[in-house]
Amino acid sequence: MKRLSASRSAVLLASLVLAATPPAIAQDKVEMNVLQGALPERPFTVIYPNILEVVDDGSDVTVLTLRHPDAVMQCDALVQDGAGADWSAEKALETLDVNGIIATWAPDFPGFKVTGQSLTRFQSGPALMFEAESESSPLGVPLKIVHAEATDGGRFYALECLVERGAANDARPMVDFIIANFSTRSDGTCCVDPADPRG
Repeated sequence: MKRLSASRSAVLLASLVLAATPPAIAQDKVEMNVLQGALPERPFTVIYPNILEVVDDGSDVTVLTLRHPDAVMQCDALVQDGAGADWSAEKALETLDVNGIIATWAPDFPGFKVTGQSLTRFQSGPALMFEAESESSPLGVPLKIVHAEATDGGRFYALECLVERGAANDARPMVDFIIANFSTRSDGTCCVDPADPRG
């Protein structure tokens, strides 16, 4: 992906902020796309600003990959069978294997480190979230990584967003919006405002 000049970056960051404006304010400015899984064995809903483009990453686990056309920003929605029935976001947070996460990511993301871990919410319910940074990446730039996960119906669900570190703060409202509106079911509706504590 190409790097941007300073002036073009400023325009891009302004568009990132605009696209992430809560839906009540931005209804007439930004359209939201709603993608619902059509297969009963892989239900999901992803709601995202139409500024993002859908690409195929070639993985059977990835149900949707979104990229910003003018920035280093990518979000992947993943669904995989084999989740344990006793999983909960709270328990997963208490037992989070930070060293295991680092070992998994570091070979492809040099300098990878976990910078935070917490609970968040998908539209369908609680989710575990960890945040991380890397000094380098397959995308060619240092990244901020936000990973949220949950289980439902014996399936593992995850939403991962990777953003160039220099744009991460400006892109964060959009990332939070996509996470808050991700669902493990195919009946999700637009839109949850992540800034509203009532959900």
